[in-house]
Amino acid sequence: MQPITIITAGIFFVVLYLRFQSRPKDGPRRSKTQKSKMVKVLVAAIVVWLAVSYSMQHTIGKMDGTDHEPSFMERAVSFLSSHL
Repeated sequence: MQPITIITAGIFFVVLYLRFQSRPKDGPRRSKTQKSKMVKVLVAAIVVWLAVSYSMQHTIGKMDGTDHEPSFMERAVSFLSSHL
């Protein structure tokens, strides 16, 4: 992972934490549906981030001309596509 990505993620989480600390303590509470929607959005964002990171690593590897060993998911997909 690139250092700029780690630095940017760190800044993001620090700002998020500071906003959380500055919110009013007696404000309206979130309902369970709002919490579940937030969790779903965060999980989807993490999955997208991992997919883009994975794709970029392979793209950069192909541009450099280095051959990479297939990952577990690539082996599973090729196995299923050849047997189905």
